[in-house]
Amino acid sequence: MKYNELYKIFKEEISESYSFFEVKEKENLIDETDGIHIVFGMVIVPYILHIVQNDKMYEINKVFSFLENMAICEDVKIKEVLDFTVLEQLADEGHDIRKRQIQRLG
Repeated sequence: MKYNELYKIFKEEISESYSFFEVKEKENLIDETDGIHIVFGMVIVPYILHIVQNDKMYEINKVFSFLENMAICEDVKIKEVLDFTVLEQLADEGHDIRKRQIQRLG
């Protein structure tokens, strides 16, 4: 796994969702010049949330396998993308979802 090719590798490994990535890239004006943290934060995290909310188990398994490979990668920069961009955003979003659910129920 190479840091500069991380998004390309992700798209290749999760190729069945390429159309989702294209839509998010256009919505957020993402191109090759944007950094990996920006791309993962604006394309990959929304994709993860989408597949989890829609119970797409096949895709969820593939994505979390990819994330696990990021976690065991020796490149610190790849681990930073996972820790500071993906996991932090997912944790924040999870907190916001729980808060909205509590407000609806209360």
